[in-house]
Amino acid sequence: MRRSSRYAVLGAVLALTLLGGCAARQAVPARQAGGPGLSPEARIQYYYLVYQDQILRLQRLTRTQPLNQETLAEALGYQKIAAEALDRVLAEQPSADLYLDKANLYWNNEQVGLARQALEEGLGRYPDDRSLNLYLANAWLMENKPDQAAAVFDAYVARFPKDDQAREQFAQVLVDLREYARALDALKPLLGPKADPELLFLAAQAESGLGRHRQALATLRRVLAQNPEDFDALSLQAYQHEMLKDYPAAVKAYTRLLKADETRDEVRLRLVSLLLKLNNPERALALVREGTREKLFLLEAAETFLREGFAAQASAVLDLLAEGAPLSSEYYLYKAMIAYEGRNDPGAALKFLERVPEGDPAAAQAMQFRIQILAAEKRMDEALATAVEGEKRYPDQSRFYILQAGLLAEGRKLDEARVVMERGVARLPGDTELLYRYGLLRREMGDEAGALETMEQVIAKNPEHAEALNYVGYTLADEGRDLDRALVLVNSALRQDPANGFMIDSLAWVYFRMGRLHEAWTEIRRAVTAVPGDPELWNHYGDIARSLGRGSDARRGYANALKKNHKDPATIQKKLNEL
Repeated sequence: MRRSSRYAVLGAVLALTLLGGCAARQAVPARQAGGPGLSPEARIQYYYLVYQDQILRLQRLTRTQPLNQETLAEALGYQKIAAEALDRVLAEQPSADLYLDKANLYWNNEQVGLARQALEEGLGRYPDDRSLNLYLANAWLMENKPDQAAAVFDAYVARFPKDDQAREQFAQVLVDLREYARALDALKPLLGPKADPELLFLAAQAESGLGRHRQALATLRRVLAQNPEDFDALSLQAYQHEMLKDYPAAVKAYTRLLKADETRDEVRLRLVSLLLKLNNPERALALVREGTREKLFLLEAAETFLREGFAAQASAVLDLLAEGAPLSSEYYLYKAMIAYEGRNDPGAALKFLERVPEGDPAAAQAMQFRIQILAAEKRMDEALATAVEGEKRYPDQSRFYILQAGLLAEGRKLDEARVVMERGVARLPGDTELLYRYGLLRREMGDEAGALETMEQVIAKNPEHAEALNYVGYTLADEGRDLDRALVLVNSALRQDPANGFMIDSLAWVYFRMGRLHEAWTEIRRAVTAVPGDPELWNHYGDIARSLGRGSDARRGYANALKKNHKDPATIQKKLNEL
């Protein structure tokens, strides 16, 4: 893709996130040593071939095998031999590119310190090499040390003030790592009247990330003046209008995008959603009918109509799925959803669910929905009995343990809920969603240390579990410890779910605890915009505003926290009184 980072990947080879406590199993190459009789040139060639062989083995392993303790140990073995072979080549024939190769061996969050050491060693020999300098700046950013990264970059551009490509590449890395303000600083000298559209688009991304949507629109107009059909710029323009709640302008922008490429189902769905916000279900339905008859698209469209409160249109979309084909189990599932959520008819919903055959692949999902309906209708005994039956029928589906424990917890039978969850975790030790819910239950039972321990286990098993990453990151920030790691974790969570207001709040809180108040202020404003009804977010808003000396904003934050029924109104009122 044209707008994917041309630099941030940086040729990473070892993409595995390292787990603690693993000993590398020795991976032995075909030959153990270069042989004493080889000439210097032959030795160099031999060890470089060993390095390449280990990289190929490593790439094959990461492409074809799941991540577990055994494959991780094997990967570390290949990495170790590759690094040793590369060191031998560097000892006899060093070059900047070889130091980059060595850094790439360690280019992952857990080993970036080793990558940085290789880059610093290379810069000792080749201080003016652009790639080594930019890699080093990126390594510092990955270690959440932006000041050191900026120092490396500033020193380089001081020596080479006309190296615009370095500025652009560094800015791209900063945008990818959500350091938007620093990205704009790096780009500023390049954004004159004749600025390249690529640079302008990068600046617009940074402005959007900072919540400066009107400024981003102005920059995007400059991009589109040079290339009116730039799909990426048009997409970002539509998003800015949406963030500004200028829905008519967003509709116009998305319509233009759809005309440019009618196969873009994601654009069609965004347009449908916006038309529904503008209370134009007829046009939205016509738009769906003009689109594909692919099942996934129609199901997502039906869900969009239902979410926005247009049950009749959701049902009409679903009927498109039945045209010329036998009715599927998904049809009955969605009909049940429409009956229950759109028409508030639980009886009809339960009847639709009964039409899903017991041996059907969708039967377990139908059973889970039945449990949720029964619980919502306060038919708790039936719901619990169905959940117990679900566990018996589908013992390897974690959702039945979660639903069963949730029903018990709602009845304040927390010890019984814990037994159910522990039974599920024992049977399904690799299910990180089940483990995550077990962590939440431990917190509800007052076992904060146990909850954090469980969330750490979730991250170890699934380094991309956004909710667990956010939980641990926020907890560390709230306790005021290990803040560099907290920032890594929360940023990792946001890469999975960048619009999540609670995760944005976590980022604001980490920045606040780090003393990076202006960045905290930027993020907390984004958070309360995304989730305006949460009292704790408004409490954070007040705390950050107060630390910046913004008294009126602090009063607004605390007042909103009280208005939205904060769990500790006395503390909030005390903060208000102290202003």
